[in-house]
Amino acid sequence: MATLPPRKNPTPTKINSQNFSPLETLLQMGFSKHRAQKALAATGHRGPQLAADWLLAHVKDPNIDITTPRDFIIYLCPVGELKEQLSLFWEKSRLKMGWNGAHNSFPHITLSSSFPCPDTQVEALMSAISKVVDSMHDELSKIKLNLERYMSPNFFGLFVKKENEMVLKELSTELCQELRSLGLKSEPILKSYHLTLAYQFHQNHFSGLEELAEEISPSSDCGWQLRLYSYDSKTAGSDVYKVLYAHVPREPDELELLIGDFIFVTQEEMSKTCDGWVVGVSWLTGSTGYLPTNYVERTAETNAWTLHSLLPLIPGDIESDVDQVDGSSSSMDRLVEAHGTTCSVDRLAVAQECDSRSVDIELENLYAKVCKPGRESPAGVCDSGHENNRSIESGEDVVSSTTPTLGSTPRQVYITRHGERVDFTFGSWIPYSFNADGSYERKDLNMPGSVPKRKRGPEGFNRDCPLTAVGNFQALMVGEAMKSSGVEIHHVFCSPSLRCVQTCHNILSGLGVASRLKIHLEPGLFEWLAWYQDSMPDWMDAEELIEAGYNIDANYKPYISADELQDTQESCQQFYIRNFFVTQCALQATEDLGGNVLLVGHAASLDTCTRQLVGKDPRPVNNLMSIIRKVPYCSVAMVEEVVNEEDELMFGHNSPTPSRFGGRNSPGGVSSVSLMSRSTIRTPAPPPREWKIVPPPIPALTHTSVATFDWNILVDKE
Repeated sequence: MATLPPRKNPTPTKINSQNFSPLETLLQMGFSKHRAQKALAATGHRGPQLAADWLLAHVKDPNIDITTPRDFIIYLCPVGELKEQLSLFWEKSRLKMGWNGAHNSFPHITLSSSFPCPDTQVEALMSAISKVVDSMHDELSKIKLNLERYMSPNFFGLFVKKENEMVLKELSTELCQELRSLGLKSEPILKSYHLTLAYQFHQNHFSGLEELAEEISPSSDCGWQLRLYSYDSKTAGSDVYKVLYAHVPREPDELELLIGDFIFVTQEEMSKTCDGWVVGVSWLTGSTGYLPTNYVERTAETNAWTLHSLLPLIPGDIESDVDQVDGSSSSMDRLVEAHGTTCSVDRLAVAQECDSRSVDIELENLYAKVCKPGRESPAGVCDSGHENNRSIESGEDVVSSTTPTLGSTPRQVYITRHGERVDFTFGSWIPYSFNADGSYERKDLNMPGSVPKRKRGPEGFNRDCPLTAVGNFQALMVGEAMKSSGVEIHHVFCSPSLRCVQTCHNILSGLGVASRLKIHLEPGLFEWLAWYQDSMPDWMDAEELIEAGYNIDANYKPYISADELQDTQESCQQFYIRNFFVTQCALQATEDLGGNVLLVGHAASLDTCTRQLVGKDPRPVNNLMSIIRKVPYCSVAMVEEVVNEEDELMFGHNSPTPSRFGGRNSPGGVSSVSLMSRSTIRTPAPPPREWKIVPPPIPALTHTSVATFDWNILVDKE
């Protein structure tokens, strides 16, 4: 073999890329040093991309170049069983007695006074906190904080017992001494370590709060985390409101509202309004303008804080995961709720939702989670040992239907959003719609005439609200329009949300088949879990819904159970995959029977259930949010099966439904190649099914928003 001649200019086998720090990366992108440091501090030093997106979102912020440092504070936060009890207390007390001072924060023990820290020193501050925790780790890991309940006419709390105060004093002192070495001034908290349950409440609420407080067991298992938070000092003194409805400015001085954003409004501004409009500052963009007060709702001040450090400190008796589902999560983590279309909002959300894993690995992990051993799935999903044609007699995961097999008609899938919901129409409706004994009273003609009874009582409606009267009528009109257009529905799958169940029931009533077609409750059709950082809804079970008069299939086994919907860090892509997975399973389970499928879900469902079915990739967050804002109540989307005449003649109509990710079966199932190997050589593999989005056969439903009529306007003022 001839030897290779030497090259005069050899190409290096390794290219040494420069490792820029986040600050250096932002400077390379063209941002000024001051702005780059400010953005890194505001986003918790979570990377240059998130900081760059913050800067783009704040491009019109009039205070972008002001050098006022952020304020910081150090908390000790509970996790585990006790934390769950505290969260339940917060929720119950707010619903039953209204807002008090404790609702402005999450459960915590304060370890330091608040202190300003220049943006240039935030990383050093984070390192100093970690240094102290590391030095005291061995001592703190051996203790258990014992708490005792304290109640007075104007304060409820859980106080750390005297025998545990010394170690917290030492921790607080060490932290503040370390801060002083950085030139930061913070005073240690040296007494009365406590978790506040309630204060600044009306005296009439004392007995009710006392009753709820006694349900908390101070000895419950609890671990503790040390957390470093910061907030913008210019918003101090303002109350925080979360956006419930999007608003596009009609006048130059109005503030654009994006769902998921927080708005800072002073108490003075809120009290002096006479027309329902106030001046507020957007947390997301820093912009200032007028906004309608009925488009926002008071929320905890800490929801708009930034989390910089989270350090496990004191373990509980039972190991618990890092707390992800409470109001103490970072405001950055909840940006996935913002339905914005700007590049910055998109990337801020995406930064929370994915890592460097490939799509294949993410798919594998997701389906490994939802397809558990021992659970039979439709059409061979997850079990390569199943034959393609599953036996109907197995009785598991089979969708019942009285409709005969339809052999030659292209199948259609109708995806519908629920109707108008009570909470988005009336805001905080539960306190004034239920009497002290829990009985419901209709306070507006657009409120439902009655509500179903549920095990948790009125509190259960907090995250699982019913439809308004208009919402029920919207759904009924959709069903009647379907019937007039000759639409036939043979199989029904529905999100477990009450508003979706009621929408589904009314659509079927309009079609005239409500008593014949059973509704299959499918938690996998629920909306994006990232919007439920605080807690998941407590849905009514099949028994409750049946008792309320809804034709629910109590024997149906969902493809994704409610217990599997616990990952509130679900990425946008995982959300698409979950809805697509359920759609595919529903199609395959009903394949032998044939017929059309109705899926009743949420605004996003119209895209997440169809996007991959027609061969497209999941959309980025900003594109999905743009679509959601254009999906009114009771909107209907439709996909139709594409039937090739030659394939129809050769294989018949009931050839398997395709998967974009796994041959002709659902993701995680066996491929068409492995199925083909079971057949004789003379039998070719059936072609994959194709689907296309087509115009719905019914008109759209347009509905205008109106203000509440006040008859007092007819009375002359004296």
